[in-house]
Amino acid sequence: MNALRSLGKLVWGGDEGPEQFKLTSGVLYEERAGAKVGRKCVYKDAELCIRKTSAAHQYQLVVVRALEEGEDLSDSLDDERSFLIGVELKFAPTTFESNPGFKWKDSGDSVVYEFIADEGVNQATRDAFAMAVARCAWERKSRRAYTESDAGEIQQLMEQAEDEELERLLDSVKLDDADLEAAVGDVSPAQLPKTVDPEAAAASAAPVVPPQWELPAEPAEMADGEVIVSTLGELYLFDARTGEFVQVAKEAALTVVKTDTYTYHMNVASNERSFASQQIEPNMNAVFNHDHGSLIWNYFDQGRAYSFSLVAADEKHYEALHQGMTRAAYETLNQESWNKANVSSQDYILDAYEEDVDMLPEPEGWESDEEQAAGSDSEAESDSEGEDEIDQIFRKEPVPSGIKTGREEADSSESESEESESESESDAESASESEAGSDAAPSDGSAKNSKLAVGYKHGRSFVVRGSRIGVFRHTDSDDDIVFDTTINRVDDTRGREFTPSTMMLHEQDSALVLQDAQRPNELYRMDLEYGKVVEEWKVHEDVPTVAVAPNTKYSQMTGDKTLVGLSHNMLYRIDPRLGGDNLIVQSEQQAYTTKSHFTTAAATDSGAVAVGSAKGEIRLFDRLGVRAKTVLPALGEPILGIDVTSDGRYVVATCKTYLLLIDTKLPGDAAGRTGFQKAFPQAQKPAPKRLQLKPEHVVYMGAPIAFTPAKFNQAPDGQGAEKTIVTSTGPFVITWNLRRVLGTGRGDAYHIKQYQDVVVADNFRFGQDRSIVVTLPNDVQSVKRSQLAKPTRESLMIRPSGGIVNAPY
Repeated sequence: MNALRSLGKLVWGGDEGPEQFKLTSGVLYEERAGAKVGRKCVYKDAELCIRKTSAAHQYQLVVVRALEEGEDLSDSLDDERSFLIGVELKFAPTTFESNPGFKWKDSGDSVVYEFIADEGVNQATRDAFAMAVARCAWERKSRRAYTESDAGEIQQLMEQAEDEELERLLDSVKLDDADLEAAVGDVSPAQLPKTVDPEAAAASAAPVVPPQWELPAEPAEMADGEVIVSTLGELYLFDARTGEFVQVAKEAALTVVKTDTYTYHMNVASNERSFASQQIEPNMNAVFNHDHGSLIWNYFDQGRAYSFSLVAADEKHYEALHQGMTRAAYETLNQESWNKANVSSQDYILDAYEEDVDMLPEPEGWESDEEQAAGSDSEAESDSEGEDEIDQIFRKEPVPSGIKTGREEADSSESESEESESESESDAESASESEAGSDAAPSDGSAKNSKLAVGYKHGRSFVVRGSRIGVFRHTDSDDDIVFDTTINRVDDTRGREFTPSTMMLHEQDSALVLQDAQRPNELYRMDLEYGKVVEEWKVHEDVPTVAVAPNTKYSQMTGDKTLVGLSHNMLYRIDPRLGGDNLIVQSEQQAYTTKSHFTTAAATDSGAVAVGSAKGEIRLFDRLGVRAKTVLPALGEPILGIDVTSDGRYVVATCKTYLLLIDTKLPGDAAGRTGFQKAFPQAQKPAPKRLQLKPEHVVYMGAPIAFTPAKFNQAPDGQGAEKTIVTSTGPFVITWNLRRVLGTGRGDAYHIKQYQDVVVADNFRFGQDRSIVVTLPNDVQSVKRSQLAKPTRESLMIRPSGGIVNAPY
């Protein structure tokens, strides 16, 4: 017992933390039932460790891929796999080709993983690690600290465990003090406790309540109304200093009350005090986790962000909480009864609100993890020590209107050398980025950057600033971006100046399609060679266009003159060659009699179209002129942006506080068709995956989430499948690795970078995902994807403003 408590010092209470205890070398395999290749090597060189999560008594089993010499971790597409440790993991010893190791089953999946240790990992180390995993499982099951356990309780766990493999593991692992010393190796005896005082152990297990100033003030009054659901559980608060959740109430009640028609509030209180009373709405950023049996959400009070977590008392309480909160959120956002949604729609919505939802396996044609990682390395360019550490500031002198944007490189280089200046930022992590100030504002000086269009031809990108458009040139040598010229004034064909509300590159990047929000029935074609509007397209006098999209994913690379148009209840083809006051192709339009409130559209490489609406519905059309093949139910939040992969397999829809990733492949379809080509069976709608920021990270960020439209990187001409998603909120640029999301099912595995001003638009440079074009109110920058990092307290804390260059061109 003394040996076990000594081991507990390492895994649960040591200064070095649980990640010190690991198997440093081995191979990770997976066996997937029904796969063509039954056994697959995932990582040929990896380590196995235990990681403590921010939730109390919750630990992860983590396999981390070892980096090869010269490899940058941030460029790796798949560098770790993590699994919640519990009895259901079925963690047990195994052997492969006479080499010992461990095997376990991914929760809710048919995949079995094996970690086969190298010869240098001795038996004592393996036994000690196995015992550490068993104690983590005991903590999760009992929701008490390891120091509270005794031999009788462990024996009871062994007897009651449903998992026979784990029971055999606990029976078979035998450790004495000598084995322990061999296992921990370099840990000195002074670091190991000799005895554990029961009273001290009980005191250490007591809830750690943060100081009163860290708790939000008690609500002046709790919301009153019809009780929809009331759930008991343990209440935790995220401590931003330690990065962990601390228990603030051993038993608390979370109650959902209906305060008005389609209006709900949530009250959280214990016998001692009230903690929160808030309206149920998107800024809560609620995350349900079935494995943890928990709800985590944000609470904003007096300008400060908090993150609470309620761990339900049992499965019954968790299910009641999940369904009650989902119903309340649905009715609040949709302004209609939950009972109006059919059973399959309700299941779809419930899945969308849960963090650990399984998706279909990734496409078999995708490259292996190591092949993709190697590809990223070969693409990544080393930073030069001088030139790309200089921030290029946009020139301040106005450029005469009508100047050609495609002038000779020598002219642009000369112009830049005369009219740009350098400035170094004090922030070291921004030093390797190129930075440029934006287009000259109108005479009132109030205009800011607002729209971004990234071109494929001539390496140009375009930024709207008031009634002007800035033109920027990408450099191939260092993935830089430099100011090129200004289209000084945007006028329509009648000489009326306007600020473009929509901007889309067209006809091999030789033109821009523009729209004036004051004249929604018209579009304008700007000839980029001359830098002025040369055509006015009157789409239809009775059909205001709310959005436009290319005919296909990469139409801008062709001479195609037509495009896709969207009104509030109509999807149609626009053909400017028709002339007159009606440019809608009659055979390629689809109108809905009820107001569908369409907001955004995107096309696949074959011309299939995904359409999002303000109600939150997503429609998948195989072509224009017909009704949608698939209609995915509305979660309630408006779809602000939508994008789709070239092959139509994945759709990413942007809502204010989360992204929705949808696999459109029909389950079990032998032909491999998607929801664009055939409707999903009523009971087999796809399981959506919410990509969202962790509520505890929002505490550091200090403000509610407001995502900009998310985009996949572009992969034209067989350059490989799309593999990264980019978006932003406030001053943060965020990327998700698509393969990692699909492989792990985690929607919260993202990389992030903070700027000192709000990001208004962002997108990958065309044809790759190494570089991201970032548009700030007064700057345009190019950042390497490798400069984005996993979120930490340091990277998320809002920095004081004042370092932003405000140099309009």
